[in-house]
Amino acid sequence: RRENEASLAVLPDLLMELDSMDEEDRLLALIEGVLAANIFDWGSKACVDLYNQGTIIEIYRMSRKKMQRPWRIDDFDTFKSRMLKKDQPYKRALISVDNAGADVVLGMLPLAREFLRRGVEVVLVANSLPALNDITANELPEIVAEAAKHCGILRKAAEAGGLIVDAMAGIQGDTKDEPASVPLMVVENGCGSPCIDFRQVSSELAAAAKDADLLILEGMGRSLHTNLNARFKCDALKLAMVKNQRLAEKLFNGNIYDCICKFEPVS
Repeated sequence: RRENEASLAVLPDLLMELDSMDEEDRLLALIEGVLAANIFDWGSKACVDLYNQGTIIEIYRMSRKKMQRPWRIDDFDTFKSRMLKKDQPYKRALISVDNAGADVVLGMLPLAREFLRRGVEVVLVANSLPALNDITANELPEIVAEAAKHCGILRKAAEAGGLIVDAMAGIQGDTKDEPASVPLMVVENGCGSPCIDFRQVSSELAAAAKDADLLILEGMGRSLHTNLNARFKCDALKLAMVKNQRLAEKLFNGNIYDCICKFEPVS
């Protein structure tokens, strides 16, 4: 909870910074932000050691500064060219979130907001049961509601998705000239583990996936341990920071804190 509150406190400044950028720079900053924020993981000893040396925001800023491309797997340019097509290529994005705190608040929510801004429905997919410091589907609506107090895009989408009631009109960040929003929704995945097997998910997630044309997996467990080589029937973007030296060497002949941005278009 403390991590969520600390992250929510700096979210408005981050959104203002993102909004001052042009489209291409913003998209890169958003992906860098997801990778940088994925450093927060109680399942990694290296990351727990970092926690003991600095505040959440200090660690996040340090992590952002280390974002040097090319990453260990770097398909960002292919993803960018797909995203910036004149005709929006996606109608519904399934975004699988990982850790509570900065990971979801400063990494995944700004990315979800970008899709909403582009008229793409967003389904945030979270664990049904707690695992390490992973956010659960029960906890997520409260965090979205708090973030929505500072952002009209998130507020309208959360209202459209039934996450919050329209009691927040006139809150800071209200955007009067925006069209009716596409919905932002939350579904549980049926899991209580940092990993996910898409052959065994909740009926709620299975139903939401039917109309999805983009899947975003974030974090070591879901995008490296269990789905690195899985192929999906829709475009897939796999994002993670590797927080285990042995795994980095085994998978990529790489190093701890290497970043993965793997984009797999269907066509």
